[in-house]
Amino acid sequence: MRADRDGDGARASNGRGCGRADAIALAAALALALAIGGFAQAASPPADPPRAQDAPAIAFPAGYSMWTHIKSGLITSGHAAYPRFGGLHHIYANPAALQGYRSGEYPDGAVLVYDLFETRDSGDGIVDQGPRRHIDVMVKDSARFKASGGWGYAEFAAGERADRLKTAERDGCAACHASRQQHGDVFSEWPNAGAREHSDS
Repeated sequence: MRADRDGDGARASNGRGCGRADAIALAAALALALAIGGFAQAASPPADPPRAQDAPAIAFPAGYSMWTHIKSGLITSGHAAYPRFGGLHHIYANPAALQGYRSGEYPDGAVLVYDLFETRDSGDGIVDQGPRRHIDVMVKDSARFKASGGWGYAEFAAGERADRLKTAERDGCAACHASRQQHGDVFSEWPNAGAREHSDS
């Protein structure tokens, strides 16, 4: 085996391959090319982070104000949540969410909307609804939102149709609502949940 290697070396030095000087020059050229490539890569802007772990997008719930009104409430300055949720809010539920209010188990397709408004105090004992602040949305989809208990969360600023929540904020929503696990992760309760539908016929 050694004789074969020596023979190969002899052929290389006899003009049929690279000699020692050529090999050194080639190595130097490769080192320079690698160094330049490394600098170029370092100078390039980093690639966008992968979005595979981002929460699936939630569409703006068009027509939600025509759904069933669950309840309204007022959060005043004395409450810890006032900076973010202070004002007058109305909660709406689509038909699938009504099933959840009745049974405590919300099916996929349930959507809840928390519509928040500023308040206007006229000073004569009347407090009126002011401009909209934002709407919060919960969507039940066990497959899409498996990591957050089956619920997806979104928030739309007044007049906007794009969800503005960041991942950390969604995680905060999920953690807070998880405290209501025995109620399907929903805080609100529907006063008419026990009422039976009837007709005149």
